[in-house]
This record gives sequence, structure tokens and C-alpha cells, in this order.
Amino acid sequence: MSIFKTAQSGEVNTKQLAKEGCRVTLSVEAAPTLITKSFQNAAVQVQSRAQMQGFRAGKVPLDLVKQNFAAHIKERALDLAVKSAITAALEDTKLDAVAVPTLTKADFNTFNDGQSFTFELAVDVAPEFEVTGYKGIEVTKKADTATDKDIQENLDRVLDANARLESAADNATIDDKCYAVVHYTGKRNGTDDYKLSADSELIDMSAPQTMTGLADAIKGLKKGDVKDYETKEGNDTLSFHVTVDDIKYKKVPALDDSFAKDMGFETLDQLKTKVKENLDGEAKRTAERDVVTQLENALIAANTFELPQSLVEEYTESSLHNFVHNMTQLDPHKLTAEQHKMFEERIRPSVEKDLKIGYIVHAIAKKENLQATEADWQAELEKALAENKQATDEKKIKTFFTERKDQILATLTERKVFDYLKKEASYK
Repeated sequence: MSIFKTAQSGEVNTKQLAKEGCRVTLSVEAAPTLITKSFQNAAVQVQSRAQMQGFRAGKVPLDLVKQNFAAHIKERALDLAVKSAITAALEDTKLDAVAVPTLTKADFNTFNDGQSFTFELAVDVAPEFEVTGYKGIEVTKKADTATDKDIQENLDRVLDANARLESAADNATIDDKCYAVVHYTGKRNGTDDYKLSADSELIDMSAPQTMTGLADAIKGLKKGDVKDYETKEGNDTLSFHVTVDDIKYKKVPALDDSFAKDMGFETLDQLKTKVKENLDGEAKRTAERDVVTQLENALIAANTFELPQSLVEEYTESSLHNFVHNMTQLDPHKLTAEQHKMFEERIRPSVEKDLKIGYIVHAIAKKENLQATEADWQAELEKALAENKQATDEKKIKTFFTERKDQILATLTERKVFDYLKKEASYK
């Protein structure tokens, strides 16, 4: 059982030694009474788990525990005393730590029952700055509708994706626009090499080839023609015996009502209308994202402040782990120092930008009274319930909103701030 939970008044003396950027250095002195209580509490905790011959586990007399487990008690007492003193120091200085404080200086040889214990503590706090430059931000707005050219290019891609290959006439010759079907055998320095052989290989004559010289060698040949050719690969001589099996051309369907029906529409006009709707939606989303990016860049340029480095390190490491895990085949826990540095340098700028935007948004919300309210949260919940009317989803949605209430309120606040910034912006 815990004898005490927190330090009492007067048991911890705190003095601020320095403040550099977001890091505050404190000198913390734990009074003898706090240290004694820490030793008492530690002894009781060690007793609850202690085992000695002749006693049941947890039933060893306290005096024997103190005699036989002194080192364990001292180690536990140190942990209890430091944690209690840190809590009291933060309360005393009213510092809002953004990460776990770090013990930076201490002489553990001076930690003894009945004696005061002094240590230094590094506390990272939120940056202090006067937010500015958020009204009248100049924004260049992109077009949020698709052009006729955009629509036609999209339709051309759809047609190309639905094209089929048709065999050419028997007298056709291979050119840069066709697809050649060939089989060949190869030798390396006069010796058969199965790695240089293929059956029914389809060659796009308009695309780069992996087999050096093959496309040039078969150009001008007809179906059924045979050709031998040689090429070099380093110091090796490669020789091939190639037979043309077929020559095909891409047949792109006509853009008409028949094609539209194949795509699930009654008429070509309906297909074009749907394509325009999709492209308009994409253009609008792209334009909105671009506006937000311009606003973010302007906010960062107008507000210069340092970030809590422990928070930067924590978020960078978390983002690095997620990126490596999700986007590569590497094990995040087995990265070399060089790999870790490479990923860190890539990820850190975006982490710092996100953190700065978060602090700036919070400052604007506070200054302009734009914080999301309980009513905003409730309205968002009701909207989600209305969009998902299945009874099985209702409980999940309510649980999600309740468990993540703080995150949802933060998201709603950010939305309010950016709506405000867009309204106040100067558009070109």
C-alpha cells in the first residue's frame, strides 16, 4: 500500500536556473521528510514481493526486508522521490511540460534516508509567441473546374486502357508503332544460355527494351521471318536467333454511344458529363489543398519561434517508424545508422512544419475565440450518425467520438481556424 501519493507543501524547493528556447532548466531539492517517506514507501513495496526461506511470499517482516533488500529499497525510493519531486516542481513553477521531463544532473551518492536530495531537471514547454500575419494572406487560387482539354485527355486515357491488339495483315512489316510477338534462343560467347531465350514475347516497339538490339534487329521483318543478330554485354558476345510469330497493332475503340454503353452509360454525353463531374471534383479538392498549403506557408513565414526539441524528436521517431514500416521492406528496428539518418533527414522537415502549424492554429483559435465547443462536437457526432444510419454502426460511432473527443475537438478547431483564414485571405 502506498504511504503517500504526492509531496506535501514545503517538501520540494524549486528554482529556475535557465530558459533557452522551449527548454527550462530547474534545480529541484527534495526535503529530508520526502526522502524518508520515499524510503518507507519503497520498503513496503519491496516487502509485498519479497521472498525469504521460512516466510510466505510478501510476509517477510519489514526489519528483515530492510536488512536483506537495502539496495532494492534504495533504488525504488530514488524513483519514488524523484517522480514525486518532479510533479511538485511542475506544479510549483506552473510549467506545462509537452514531454516527459529529463533528469540532467544528479549525484546519486548523496541520496540517503533522512537527507535532502538535489537534482537538475530539463523541462520542454510550448513555445511562447505572439501570433501575427494571419489576416489578409495573399492567395493565388487555382482553377477549380476541369477544362475541355482535361476532359479529352481523360477520355483518351480511358479509350487507350480499353484498346485491344489485333493482328496485322500478312504482308505487314514491323515498325515503331506496332507490337511484335517473337520467340528466340540465345547464346553467350557461343554457348547456349536459357536465360537469353523466350517464347511468345510481346514487344512494344514504341517503348525502351531490356534486350539490347532486339527491337532494331527485327524492325522491317514480316510475320514468319527469321533473323540472327549479335550484340555486346560488357566483354561478352550475345547471339540471338529470332523468329517473328505475329505483328499486332493497338485498336483503340471509337468514342461514341456504343463505347459509352460498354462503360455503363446510355449515351456518350452522359459519359462525358460524368467524366467532367469527377474531374471538377478533383480540381476543386486540388485547389482547396493548394489554398491550405499557401496559408500554412504564409503562417510559418510570419511566425518564427523555436520548437520543443524533445517533441520534435519523439514525433520524428514515430513518423520514421511508421513510414519505414508501411512504405518499405525494411524493419524499422534494424536500420543502420546511415539508413536511420537518411530517413530522419527526409521526415523531420514535415514533422517540424506540422508542429509549427499546430501551435499557430492553437494561438489563432485562442486569440480569435475559435475553439471548438461541446456543441460543435455534438453536431459532428449527429452528422456522422445521420450519414451512417445502420443500427450496428451507431454504437461504434458513439464510442469512437467519446474515446477520441479531444482529438475531434482539435480537428474541429483547426477547421474553424482555416475557414476563418480563407475568409480573411486576399485572393488573386
